Amino acid sequence: MLEQMRRVLRAPAMVAGVAERAARLDPSLDEAQVTVAMTRLDAIWDQLFPAEQQRIVRLLIDKVIVSPDDIEVRFRPNGIEVLALELRPEPAPETLEEAVA
Repeated sequence: MLEQMRRVLRAPAMVAGVAERAARLDPSLDEAQVTVAMTRLDAIWDQLFPAEQQRIVRLLIDKVIVSPDDIEVRFRPNGIEVLALELRPEPAPETLEEAVA
């Protein structure tokens, strides 16, 4: 199942969709940056703790249907967007002078 998920996340249509959503969330991102990030998912995945891997899988996958002939994985329509929002860097805290001014 994880290999199927990795294949889907690397598919050109998925990368293009993620790039489009990422640009809406953060206009400073471009398609090249998102494409590079998506191609590095395997290396990043291997560095995550199992609990974090499980949490991400639960964010992305809605349902797994197992039949005698195949396995169908249904992804959550907004799963990648929720994950991207969680991974967005926090804005820099204001300095005391900016907060007072």
